[in-house]
Amino acid sequence: MASYNIRIYNQSLVNKSYVVFMQAPIVTSNGGTTPIYTNAWATFENITNGGWDQVDYTQTTYAYWSQPAESLSPGVTIDSGGVMQVNTATKDTVNFTNTGATGFLTPTSPGSAQNGSFQVVAGSDFSPLNNFVFGLASDNGGAIPSPVASFAAAPNDTYNVTPVVQFYVADGNYAAGEVIDVTTVSTTAASINFTGTPYTSATVVQGSNGLFTVEYN
Repeated sequence: MASYNIRIYNQSLVNKSYVVFMQAPIVTSNGGTTPIYTNAWATFENITNGGWDQVDYTQTTYAYWSQPAESLSPGVTIDSGGVMQVNTATKDTVNFTNTGATGFLTPTSPGSAQNGSFQVVAGSDFSPLNNFVFGLASDNGGAIPSPVASFAAAPNDTYNVTPVVQFYVADGNYAAGEVIDVTTVSTTAASINFTGTPYTSATVVQGSNGLFTVEYN
């Protein structure tokens, strides 16, 4: 299983905070189109000019659920819920229940997801009014896997989630798990894509002009 390292090097001449987020996964469901929300995956607060920090991505994949107090929208932070490690190579399936102890049941492995994906099967024991959300989470160096992307959960539906291993770095002060309005940062963010390359490390440098450059090695 590949591991990737992302370094952020602040050469902007001022102290900056940064966020790393990922390309939204491909999500399909029996119920049709599912709006996907991007979460702040890794955050770095107040890196001084000339300072740097880093995060590793291990491709260890988790299904996650949460029940935030508000509907998904920019600024809402996912900071509670549960995760279940899944393997996209074996197309694992996890079932979500709201009966008894709310959460995921033991994964079925091999499961019935599409290639390179995992599958979440929602029961009929909750309502959209319960405001449950499902999503993809990944290790970011913290004690708990951090949400990468989120979507509203509907009962009696099946979701196929295909991770996309592509990263973005932007400046800004976010909390891990916070929903990001990608349209406000995507034109200025650094794009990192290891697909089809021999590289496993990328250094993102923000210069004094505020622009980002990416160096692979």
